[in-house]
Amino acid sequence: MRDAAQSGQLITVHCGLCRRSVNYWACDLLKVLGPQHEVHVPPFPCSRCRTKEYIRVVWNKPPASRLNELTVRRPVKQIAKWIWADEKA
Repeated sequence: MRDAAQSGQLITVHCGLCRRSVNYWACDLLKVLGPQHEVHVPPFPCSRCRTKEYIRVVWNKPPASRLNELTVRRPVKQIAKWIWADEKA
C-alpha cells in the first residue's frame, strides 16, 4: 500500500455480487489500514453484501483529464466507541 500511495494510485474496489464500485486514494487507505496492507487484498467487505468473497481490487493512476468525473470516498474522522458490559455489583 505504501508504494501505491507514493505513486498517487487510485484504488477501485468492485463487488461482483451487487456490482457496487468504490474509489479510494491509496494515501487514504494507507492512513486507515497501515503500510503493511497489500494493495491486492480487499480493504473491507462490501457494505451491501457484507462479504469479501466477490471483491475485486484494481489500482491505477488516473489521467488528470478524468479526475473531474471521479467520485472518491475519503475518510472524514475516526470515531472511538465505548463497549459496555453488565456485571454484578
